[in-house]
Amino acid sequence: MSSSGESMDELDRRILHTLQADGRTPFAEIARQVSVSETTVRARYQGLVERGIVRTVAIVDPYALGFQAPAILVLSVEPAAVDEVARTIERLPEVSYLVMTLGASDLIAEVFCRDLPHLTRLITQQVRCIPGVRSVKVSMIARSHKLSFRWAPDSG
Repeated sequence: MSSSGESMDELDRRILHTLQADGRTPFAEIARQVSVSETTVRARYQGLVERGIVRTVAIVDPYALGFQAPAILVLSVEPAAVDEVARTIERLPEVSYLVMTLGASDLIAEVFCRDLPHLTRLITQQVRCIPGVRSVKVSMIARSHKLSFRWAPDSG
């Protein structure tokens, strides 16, 4: 991902907004909607990709595949071990999201497990056994109220 602080102009934001609504929108249709040429849209999109601002991916719905035990793991980790613990956790196939945090916890991970026994094995036989992990707090996700991949910087 880009961390160079590169910004987007209004045209980039309009292209991004259209793609977030439907990532399969043809460049010709985007060009029509934003009143520029298809070549311009294609070049702008490629620039966003090259700068690391946009990534195009397929998003899988874990619930549709039978993963019925999602959870948030909040980990406290030995200070010298945070990076190594994160590298180990990010390799677990159940992990969909992992961040280092500042404050009361060190790492937060979202995991998707098939059922409660699967989640229990993940926590007790894998996560808690990682050297440097002090504690793991688990919060099962009962319902998702918002899941959005439409975040974009405001125009201001």
